[in-house]
Amino acid sequence: MFITETHKGGQFWNESHFVPHFQPIVNAINRSISAYEVLGRQFDPDENTYQSLGGLFHNREQDMVPVYNIDRVLREKAVKHLKDSGLRTKLFFNMMPNFLSRVHHTDLFAENFHIIQLIEKYGINRNQVVIEITEDEFDGSIERLIQIVQIFRDYGLKIAIDDLGSGFSNLERIGYLHPDIMKVDIQIMRESLNKNSFKQVLGAISEMSQKLGSQLLFEGIETEEEVNLALSMGANLLQGYYFSVPNPHFLNRSTFSEKMTTVLENFSNHRSKELIEKGIREQNIIDKLNEVFNGFEETSNEDFAFNFKKIVDSLPSNILKIFVCDKDGYQITPTYDLVKEAGEYQEKMNQIGNNYAWKPYFLKHKAEADRFRKKWGVTYPLYDIRNQNQYVIFTFSLSENRILIAQVDWME
Repeated sequence: MFITETHKGGQFWNESHFVPHFQPIVNAINRSISAYEVLGRQFDPDENTYQSLGGLFHNREQDMVPVYNIDRVLREKAVKHLKDSGLRTKLFFNMMPNFLSRVHHTDLFAENFHIIQLIEKYGINRNQVVIEITEDEFDGSIERLIQIVQIFRDYGLKIAIDDLGSGFSNLERIGYLHPDIMKVDIQIMRESLNKNSFKQVLGAISEMSQKLGSQLLFEGIETEEEVNLALSMGANLLQGYYFSVPNPHFLNRSTFSEKMTTVLENFSNHRSKELIEKGIREQNIIDKLNEVFNGFEETSNEDFAFNFKKIVDSLPSNILKIFVCDKDGYQITPTYDLVKEAGEYQEKMNQIGNNYAWKPYFLKHKAEADRFRKKWGVTYPLYDIRNQNQYVIFTFSLSENRILIAQVDWME
């Protein structure tokens, strides 16, 4: 039996008191439990309760030898529990970069890694294990960490990056490790419910996960609102107290199927209404601009700028900025910026000649106009940090050689 002394006044730790707990991870696609995160707990016989070991594992002042031994005990108990259960579920194991780097500083062979030894010992399937590289102030060799992660991957294990959004090394870790799964930190998720800037960051993480081919997992979910946010960002894996606290046993795979069915139906109905409302708003702008610019196709180059200026005051009140480019992206009219306090547009001549051909919305509009003869284009909502407002950009082919660009207030 493993017994070691702590740094708390001579208290002893007993191996039997360390019990792995499992928090279910629900797959939104099939509405069932597809995996569990393994979390360390210590049983307190005096209080008859389990205490989290998170503080122990993340304490940089702690002697690493007993921590390493406790981690091994918990890991083996978790793998044995998986074997004994006979389930085909996955287990997520947390591993800190510094911890890996210190323990495996030489002899980087698969057979030297404890988790691989356990897989071989208990005969579980390799695809049932996911290695979570947790947020950590990594001070080891990044080359060695990459080698270690590649050993796991070559052996057949999946790689996840944990606590995404909580630190400043995330982009570096993603770039080097190219994870199979990206886990979003609960704090950035909660901030995004109230702050637009966090929501945009979350959207960027979502888009990045799709481009990398990584699955997106939201952890720490506690409310249906947070479930809906996760779903809206494309997360197919969900974890948190909204479903279950960590416990020492596995749950029935379909425990949350009925709950997820209701959640998904509510989300789908709500999101469909939002998209319909968005489409109506866009069509209202399109109809109004069509009305204002009716007949402009025939305007000569000599008269165009003069006539364009005359109709500016007829624009819808939610157009913040408007100008026209030629088909190569060069601005051919002044920019007209709305001064809300005065209720009129300010003319800016000095922007004539600016080029927007490199802008994604311009490139997309031009490609769709050429290929599909599409006249209109609209971006997803963007954010103006100077004016603290959300907007979209409409593009409109006034003629074969003139493309109108309008920035429209999307907060109203």
